[in-house]
Amino acid sequence: MINFDDVPKVALEFMNTDHEEATKITNTLQTLIGAADNGQTNPQAISNTLEKLLIHCREHFSREEVQMQKINFPPYPVHQGEHQCVLNEMEQVLENWRKSEDLVALKRHAFETLPKWFIGHIESMDSITALFIVRCGGPFESE
Repeated sequence: MINFDDVPKVALEFMNTDHEEATKITNTLQTLIGAADNGQTNPQAISNTLEKLLIHCREHFSREEVQMQKINFPPYPVHQGEHQCVLNEMEQVLENWRKSEDLVALKRHAFETLPKWFIGHIESMDSITALFIVRCGGPFESE
């Protein structure tokens, strides 16, 4: 489980709120996988949670990207590109789960790959981006 108190905080509250929601959904996914380890597999609940996380991340990343575009954030292509890569990976994980229900692969993703990426992305790209947006007078209203 990811303890939200251990998730780095950034200079923009909307990003912290999005990170908290992503933490909650990831923890739900981990709980469902843990239950499956104990013989209580609920493939539909796992699929629904993976889809919920994917939808949340699409919306979350979009909010960040709008802010970056409003200030012509110089490293926008790099940050947005990382968002797209992780969304592609999440889509693949969901598709693979629906096809194979491979709990071992899903467990590795949910307990290792995703949390490591999440924390690392916040510590690096999100922290710098949030500070830059604040220094430019943001956050800005979405249109």
